[in-house]
Amino acid sequence: MARQNAPTNAKRLLRALIDRGNPVAPENRISHVAASMGLNEDEIRPAIKYAKAQGWLEDAKFGHTKGWLSITAGGKAAAESQ
Repeated sequence: MARQNAPTNAKRLLRALIDRGNPVAPENRISHVAASMGLNEDEIRPAIKYAKAQGWLEDAKFGHTKGWLSITAGGKAAAESQ
């Protein structure tokens, strides 16, 4: 079931990150935001994996940000869509 909800959960997560001003964040912070939205661990991983596969999240491309993810322009558009 968690995998079936991954597209919806991914969009909700992207919206929450944008609303909180976290378009670039370490993956553990993204997981924390997801948990604060009510997603459990078996929903968080599929949502992040789905967002990465869709090109909505990518590895941050600056400094020493290993483990950080960045919301792409496509991710921002997906978050705004219903």
